[in-house]
Amino acid sequence: MILVDVYVPSVNSTYNFQLDEEVRIGLLIEEIGEMVCRREHCQLDGKMENLLLCSMDNREIIPKYTTLTKYGVKTGARLMLL
Repeated sequence: MILVDVYVPSVNSTYNFQLDEEVRIGLLIEEIGEMVCRREHCQLDGKMENLLLCSMDNREIIPKYTTLTKYGVKTGARLMLL
């Protein structure tokens, strides 16, 4: 497990997440989206598969088929959910 900050521009908030670095990014996006919506008492507009997870440090979109470990994300990383 690694600790990361995830910024979500649609709610203008940053959240601390403890994520399993071996889980595929596509699944992490769904989990993060659901947790943010529960926290903010909102519903996501559009489809979950349209969301992207980006590395704010590298300024890149993280491919959905990879994992945080394979992409090189470590504790303290800053991510963005778009």
